[in-house]
Amino acid sequence: MQNTKPVYSVIIPTYNEASKPEDMENNLNSIVNYFNKLEQSFEVIIVLDGPTDGTPDLVREKTRNLENIKIIDRAKNKGKGYSVREGMLAAEGKIRMFTDMDGATPIEMFDRFLPKFNEGVEIVIASRDLAETEIKVHQPKWKELFGDTGNLLIQAVTGLWGIKDTQCGFKALTEDAVKDIFPRMVIDTWGTDFEILMIGKKLGYKISEVPVEWIDKGDSLVGLKGYFETLRDLFTVKKNVIFGVYKLNKDIEEIKK
Repeated sequence: MQNTKPVYSVIIPTYNEASKPEDMENNLNSIVNYFNKLEQSFEVIIVLDGPTDGTPDLVREKTRNLENIKIIDRAKNKGKGYSVREGMLAAEGKIRMFTDMDGATPIEMFDRFLPKFNEGVEIVIASRDLAETEIKVHQPKWKELFGDTGNLLIQAVTGLWGIKDTQCGFKALTEDAVKDIFPRMVIDTWGTDFEILMIGKKLGYKISEVPVEWIDKGDSLVGLKGYFETLRDLFTVKKNVIFGVYKLNKDIEEIKK
């Protein structure tokens, strides 16, 4: 394991993934190989969100021969949002990203993020809804309809106008943005994606959305219940803004005192 602070951190929130060992193996190998080719220091943090199947053993098996892997093994399930927050704040990279274990967005798409960071953008997110995006395998039509309708509602409620896809689980932020945004967050479930963006926008961070290749891997953990939980989170976030929960008028150091 490297001793110096890494340039890049990759956080992977992980729940019940034991049924997809090949996807896990291919994704983890591709991430490690990608950053080795960049010739930049990196770490991969896998956050085990209290899985109830054989995921912990599978993760250890698939990472046994991989470098720069850290595992946060939490027995209690607390949600994707909690896991992303836990991993991002535990990370040490100058650029910190989170992605899904199934590799629906190939790690090579991070090539499209790098120019944005070089231009001074602090938050870069993948989008499945830009004209240049290539969806290689589509979700079922009902999921796409729910997603498109939900995003219009998200833009209206949060003020994230112009961001076509807030929910793609492939996002990256600078270290400073992470340290300023994530300690303010409170959503533990699916709404964490737009919570990040809304707080970031209100704090003045630059956000850029880029097209990616994306593959629906099937067996998604986001069922119909997940869409209603996201809707609940949306109005919770709005309420939190109104009642000052995020302390947007205070410096993060004041909040920590």
